[in-house]
Amino acid sequence: MIVLTGATGFLGSNLLGKLLADGYEVAAIVRTNSNLHRIEKWIDHKNIKLYNIEKINLSLIFEENKVNAIVHTATEYGRGEGAISKILEPNLILPIRLIELGIEHKAACFINTDSYFNKVGSSYSNLLNYSLSKKSLLVWLQQLSNRIRVINVTLEHMYGPWDSRSKFVENLIQEIAVERISRVHLTHGHQKRDFVYVDEVAEAFIKLIGYGCSHDFTFKSFEVGTGKSIQVRDFAQTIKDISHSSSLLGFGDIEYRSDEIMDSKADISTLAELGWVPKVGIQEGLSRILDCYGVNVDIR
Repeated sequence: MIVLTGATGFLGSNLLGKLLADGYEVAAIVRTNSNLHRIEKWIDHKNIKLYNIEKINLSLIFEENKVNAIVHTATEYGRGEGAISKILEPNLILPIRLIELGIEHKAACFINTDSYFNKVGSSYSNLLNYSLSKKSLLVWLQQLSNRIRVINVTLEHMYGPWDSRSKFVENLIQEIAVERISRVHLTHGHQKRDFVYVDEVAEAFIKLIGYGCSHDFTFKSFEVGTGKSIQVRDFAQTIKDISHSSSLLGFGDIEYRSDEIMDSKADISTLAELGWVPKVGIQEGLSRILDCYGVNVDIR
């Protein structure tokens, strides 16, 4: 049994589908206000159990099931105004409660989802409270890894169909290829990102679950991306080109942030040793998304 947080989110729902397809049993953690639209097709699947943690004690999940691994994909970015406690609960308190229960009930491993802008030497003031909560969790995970295997997954710039409009790539696709607004306001776009398709991220997690449940270690880190970075301006131009959009790309309309990360890419060598290699290129990934949105695509 896999305990999965964030099952109704973008990454979590895609991972849930992969887990069920591969025959795993999943205890999916939800809340009263969780939007279930991403997982509606699996609600009645024989291998899924939904647990509303606002109505039960978390320990019930472990009492009712033999839990092998806990996968934490839930996150709260805290964009805009809001209490810091609303960020700490899903990003720090929940995973610590789960890992404590995992230790008590002898689960094999705990897998955490981290972000590229939390790499050593990086800062990201735009999401400072989020970043601080994730870095705090990492300290605790390292501390607790002598009692349960811990895998920390540093995720690069994930993208795919039906992501939140608050995400950069989704908003960019909507403005350029779907809405075709007259001018898309952008920075100069020289910053480079490692764009990795969501299906391949889910497959990486499946690989890591297998590894975490079958190998002996304490704490391991894995980076998930393609291992290559491209400029944001080239990514935006690709969206415009393959969708034949008339939108003008306003490079330079927005200033860079003072702590803008100008280049980030994953070191996927350790994942490659486990047999995971990304295969979906930028054009193919964008084409899949645009096809979902009914946008005609031209790749030459």
